[in-house]
Amino acid sequence: MSETKAKEVKTTYDPDELVDYVAPLLPGTSQADVFCAVNGETCVIKRGIPVKIKRKFYDVLMNANAQQLAAYQAKSDMKKKSSKATAEM
Repeated sequence: MSETKAKEVKTTYDPDELVDYVAPLLPGTSQADVFCAVNGETCVIKRGIPVKIKRKFYDVLMNANAQQLAAYQAKSDMKKKSSKATAEM
């Protein structure tokens, strides 16, 4: 019986690799472009248009999105806690 071993693929992080990204549209009519900067290199992205951007910009945008979500959830939790405390007084 012969066993086949999967080849180990060693992946390295390439900050200049191009990845697909679509900046989300904003509610309303004003659609400001997204500005992103990493180590002095910048890019401006039109909202709602599929583009290819460098992975380093994508990572920064995803991190910013996660931070916004965490801040929104923390704010929501604080509102829930504060309304309970006020009701108990």
